[in-house]
Amino acid sequence: MGIPLAIFYFVYLGFVVVFLFFTFFNVYHLVRFGFLSLGNLGVISFYLLVSAMILSSSWYYLSQIDWSQIIPITLQVMPTI
Repeated sequence: MGIPLAIFYFVYLGFVVVFLFFTFFNVYHLVRFGFLSLGNLGVISFYLLVSAMILSSSWYYLSQIDWSQIIPITLQVMPTI
């Protein structure tokens, strides 16, 4: 009996979806209500670049994991003599 490791992958994907939702929300508000200046465009570009780097590096490292493994949650007790 154990917990499939894939559950943690789906939790990660859920966090990525929430992160992307907030990213689109934030970038929309920066574009819609921010001043059209080089500083604002720089902040948006920097935020999108760093976000893409973090997501791609985490995706790279997580792609190397065998998600079909199971984490055992039961202990096998050895008989004492």
